[in-house]
Amino acid sequence: MPEGRVLYAGREHAHVLRYVGDVRHSLAPSVSEFVDGLLDREPDAELLFDFSQAEIIDSTNLGAIARIADRVTTGSGKRVTIFSPRAEMTQVLFSMAFDEVFDICTESSPDEGGAPIPRVEASHEASSRTVLLAHQRLMQMSDSNREQFREVVELMERDLASAGDDGKRSLKP
Repeated sequence: MPEGRVLYAGREHAHVLRYVGDVRHSLAPSVSEFVDGLLDREPDAELLFDFSQAEIIDSTNLGAIARIADRVTTGSGKRVTIFSPRAEMTQVLFSMAFDEVFDICTESSPDEGGAPIPRVEASHEASSRTVLLAHQRLMQMSDSNREQFREVVELMERDLASAGDDGKRSLKP
């Protein structure tokens, strides 16, 4: 399976994040940092996620995407669109209640290429916090998600607390 990467393409106020291959938790801090910078510069930006070339997107990235969508909706009032033409991926999105937060388009997006998002080296604590925040957001999306991710979140909260983090930042966007 191809190693995961996230590509970025943007024009004016429209920005596309294209997920390619096997996208795992190690990419989430880089994507979050990149999008945070983008939204700091352009709070009313339109953001689209393209899963057309994704084989797998893990729960950490899905939770990070949901957190990004919250920020976009708060800044612009617009819902974020996910292009998800692969039936397996779309089924996962619906099973996790993404249709309540996103507009999901089952057609392919126009492929306009893109440049890889710069990778950042995140500390263990920063990576753990990214995983925690992502899974907390997933838990908020539905009762089944709450049950599915409860143990992961409790474990991460304990891990961060034992590392000196009080865990109170856990529900902040």
